[in-house]
Amino acid sequence: MSRGRPPTHCREALLEIGNSLFQLHGYHGTSLSMILEACAVSRGSFYNYFNGKEAFAIEVIEHYQVLELDLWKAEYGQLEGRHADKLQTMMRRLTEEFSMTNERLGCLLANLSGEMALASDSFRAAIRNAISRVLSVITDDMRLCQDEGSVRTDLAPEQLSRLIWDYWQGALLRMKTENSREPLYQALDMLWQHLLPPQSPLSPTKSEA
Repeated sequence: MSRGRPPTHCREALLEIGNSLFQLHGYHGTSLSMILEACAVSRGSFYNYFNGKEAFAIEVIEHYQVLELDLWKAEYGQLEGRHADKLQTMMRRLTEEFSMTNERLGCLLANLSGEMALASDSFRAAIRNAISRVLSVITDDMRLCQDEGSVRTDLAPEQLSRLIWDYWQGALLRMKTENSREPLYQALDMLWQHLLPPQSPLSPTKSEA
């Protein structure tokens, strides 16, 4: 007799717990026994939902990203003003959400990316795909900012999105090392005050003055 599909809400509850565990301990620091204990399920019940720890982690990544993007869009839609100003507001809100008590110490994608070298091809592909989706969203944002004249146009939107992502990931690493949000605030100021704004015309030389 067919077991049927497990209830969706139970599956989502397990993914939420997995997200918390991987945020706190990383992939390799989270054992299957830790997952089973935190989820309060037996090994057999767990395998009714997932094919193993790696398959579980891949679904956690996808689940986490959908929730984060939906939340971002909902909050962003309530803001007014220029696209660039709204992006800065959202990034500062995101910074405030990071906890210095290990509750949410950093971004899940950033945390798991640091362990990619020891992961399988499928796991690395899942993280690459997730990062690619984020870069696509940032690229669209940069294109809109260029249209409104709030960011530089000498670089393509795709280049600006990679600049933001790479710069932000470095700041997240410093945040964890220094146990402080200050690197994120510094990164925001550098990005929006120096790296992203439109290039100012050259000042006239003395001979031109």
